[in-house]
Amino acid sequence: MAKAIARKKRTFARFFLDRPLGALYFDPMVMLYMIRHGQASFGQENYDRLSQKGVSQMRALAAYLSDISLEIDAVYSGPLERQKSSALEVISSCREFGKKIPDMVVVEGLTEFDYRSVLASQVPDMVKEDPSLNDHLQKIYTDGSSFQKVFGAAVLRWVSGRFDKPGVETWEDFSAKTWSALTGIASAQGSGHNILVFTSGGCIAAAIQHALDLSSEHAVRLNWQLFNSSITKFAYRKTKLTLAGYNAIAHLELKKEKTLITYR
Repeated sequence: MAKAIARKKRTFARFFLDRPLGALYFDPMVMLYMIRHGQASFGQENYDRLSQKGVSQMRALAAYLSDISLEIDAVYSGPLERQKSSALEVISSCREFGKKIPDMVVVEGLTEFDYRSVLASQVPDMVKEDPSLNDHLQKIYTDGSSFQKVFGAAVLRWVSGRFDKPGVETWEDFSAKTWSALTGIASAQGSGHNILVFTSGGCIAAAIQHALDLSSEHAVRLNWQLFNSSITKFAYRKTKLTLAGYNAIAHLELKKEKTLITYR
């Protein structure tokens, strides 16, 4: 028995001694930096474009990424204008700082859910239940608090899965689409790579839900806390997604300009 135990100990020791130090941490992981787009144009005819403040947020992010010397191996973006513009602003600014950064690759699965369809499918029944919502509907695109009251309630109904409507994408389908996009990106990259993913709050919430096994409601509530241009970091290894950082905005805080910190 003693000889068998000693033999196992020697085998265990050789397992570590015969491998480089980095290998002791098992397989290298792909690091996904999911970045919420910069401030868009809320209340304007075309919401889907960066505001000037959104551009400033992205330039601050580029400066920060250059300062910390993060080696960026790939850049992906959703197809929406605010997502692509955010990625392109960071790429352009990084190159101005002399930082090497790849071109952007657009992935359809990184798009945001269609909030207009969600509102259209949920609001009529909501108003029947609570007619006072009509007052907020009049100001939904001009007043932030009215928008959040109506939008928040509609999204919570939608993600519950109890009020699905024909022809409207479900939260479950949206979340599955996001997961498919992320696994495809991670699988296409080599282990140990750092990947920037420019997307929107819904996709980030879906990823957090998958990583932490949260309910849909809890995931969506975390979405509402995401700052524009914030970084939420994940480690991906062998189909497992691990949350490594949430809603980081050091690049904005270092600017010491409170007006740069926005939710929408």
